Amino acid sequence: MKRRNIYLVGFMGTGKTTIGRELAKVTGRKFLDIDLELERRLGMTVNEIFDTHGEEFFRQHEKELAREVADLTNRVIATGGGTIVDPDTFKLFQQNGLLICLHTGQEDLVGRLERTDKRPMLRGELRDRVELLMQERKRIYDQVKIRINTTHLTPMTAARKIHELLNARHKILDELSNRYIELS
Repeated sequence: MKRRNIYLVGFMGTGKTTIGRELAKVTGRKFLDIDLELERRLGMTVNEIFDTHGEEFFRQHEKELAREVADLTNRVIATGGGTIVDPDTFKLFQQNGLLICLHTGQEDLVGRLERTDKRPMLRGELRDRVELLMQERKRIYDQVKIRINTTHLTPMTAARKIHELLNARHKILDELSNRYIELS
């Protein structure tokens, strides 16, 4: 697990980028944000990409970048809110890393998202769009086995909790690898 990627997934505004940066520091890993990397490569913001080329164009480039990222090791990767909606990407990330779903209460989430205009998928009535997108993505987010509620956590506290969880997981796996397990 020490070399496998850690993928922070979940709805926009749950803290994937901010917590991801802190988690990378705490774990000594490199950090990569898929949306920021797409902006760098395409030379425009996510909003501009959506406005100029549309969601399908964005998702295609996101999927290509996800395949590249899956070949990396020892990274903390903040995904876009819709990155793992693509079944191929979800499966790929599961195979080469550990997915951790960040979530927060809907009221807190709406409050966070009201403070930004950088969310092209939320154009229109914010509360209605958040509710609709959350319903659409709930099935895929619910498939992620590790979930962290970030509603009342600072980014550093969330990163430390994840780090503690990873350390506990390592200890359990190490103990199991040194024992025989007999099932009858």
